[in-house]
Formats: sequence, structure tokens, C-alpha cells
Amino acid sequence: MKASIKSSELEERTWSIVIALPLFLFLVLFSEWTLVLAFFLLSFGSLREYGRLVYGKEEEIFFTGFSVVFLFLLYSSLITVDYLTIFWLGYVLFLVLVVWSLKKPQKMLERMAFCFLGLLYCSLFPFFWVKMGITYDRVSVVLFALPVWMNDICAYLVGRRWGKHKIVPQISGGKSWEGLAGGIGAATLMGLVLTASPISFSLPQGLLSGLAIASVSFLGDIWESALKRRAGVKDSGNFLPGHGGILDRFDSFFLVGPLVYLLRLSWGG
Repeated sequence: MKASIKSSELEERTWSIVIALPLFLFLVLFSEWTLVLAFFLLSFGSLREYGRLVYGKEEEIFFTGFSVVFLFLLYSSLITVDYLTIFWLGYVLFLVLVVWSLKKPQKMLERMAFCFLGLLYCSLFPFFWVKMGITYDRVSVVLFALPVWMNDICAYLVGRRWGKHKIVPQISGGKSWEGLAGGIGAATLMGLVLTASPISFSLPQGLLSGLAIASVSFLGDIWESALKRRAGVKDSGNFLPGHGGILDRFDSFFLVGPLVYLLRLSWGG
């Protein structure tokens, strides 16, 4: 029975990828506007999931509205050079957050900290993927995404088949050293795609990039698992059958955003 359930879960995950991946690739590659739209919607959806995981109903409503304003402010930096206006609006947002947090003075710092963490993780970090696609080219987004995806796939398959030694069972019972090794090895080799045009890394740079991406991806998995453990839920949402919510699927992808942008900026042609 257990093997049958696992087989069904794997089949469900596979079909979800087959359906969702072509749409994601189309939005990323078609134009800058569809690239922006894809990541804006992913950020918005993940922020809603984050709000449900962290806050109560009333606080979740405020956080959702606050995050939407923050998202529009963040993405407006792509079409305007009036950074003074953006700064002032950001400052006003901060003051609004302080006033809102004062409603529960005993939890003021906790409420503000969780809000900032959510905005960083679900908005600012994935925004670096958009910046790379616009500053350089959209093909780079896909090429850098390949090691992330390869790490996720191989870590899952290797861990499911051979995983015995758990890394942090207090947070996630599914993360094993065997799965981590399989994911890092596969992602490191996949880093070779970064030697292709238009990125054109050297061979050592490609392999090192794959290794770094896999390592940071693992930290993204652990962080999101800790968030779900705190909330007492298995999945952050039901965005994709077999995969859970947007945060379940893009936790690693979001966290490596600043890393891949810096790698492209430092080593890319």
C-alpha cells in the first residue's frame, strides 16, 4: 500500500511539472512584460501563503494589502528612475508597519520581523531573477534555473530511494544526507550549462556555480520546512498537485535569486 501511495504521488508530481513548466518557460522567454508578470504573480501568491502560515486572519488581511503595495513599489523601480519618490514611499510604508505593529505592543518586534522576512523572501529575492532577465537576457534565467530544478528533482528521487540518514528531523523528516548529496552532485554537473552562450562561464565557474546554487537551494528548503513546522501544516498551499503551494515549489528558487544575479554580474560576459 505504501509503495502504491508513493508511486501515485510521483505520478501526480510528474504531471504537474509537465503541465506547469512549459507555461512558466513561455512567460519567462516571450517578453520582458511576461517575465515581470510571471514573477509578480509568483511573489503575490507566495506572500498570501506566507501570511496564512505566519499570521492570524485579521493580521493576514493587513499583510496581504501591505505586501501588494510593496510589490508595486518594488516593480515600479523597473520603469522609473525617480528613486527619491520610491524611497519616500518606502519610508511611509515602514511607518505604517510600525503603527500597525503597535496594536499588539507585546509582539511588536515579532510582527515586524516576520513581515520583513516575508517581504525579503517572497518579493525581493525573486525580484533578482527579473533584474537578471532584463539587465542581461531572459535565456540566462532559464539556464540558471536548470541547476535549481535538477537539485530539487535528484534530491527528491535519491532521498526517496536511498535516504536513511536524516539531516534535521526536528524540522523536516524527509531531508536526508543521501538526498542532499544526490541533489548537489546533479546540480554541480548541471552547472556546465552555464558555460554555454550567452552566459559563457569557464568550466570551473560553471561547476562552482552549480555547487553554490545547490547548497543555497538546500537552505531554502530547510527554511520553508521550518516555517511549515511552526505553522503545523504539511504544505504551504495547493498551487500544484503533488507539490503543494508556491512556497513549497519555489522556496529554493527564490533564495538563490540574489546569488545567480551576483554570479551573472561577476563572471558573465
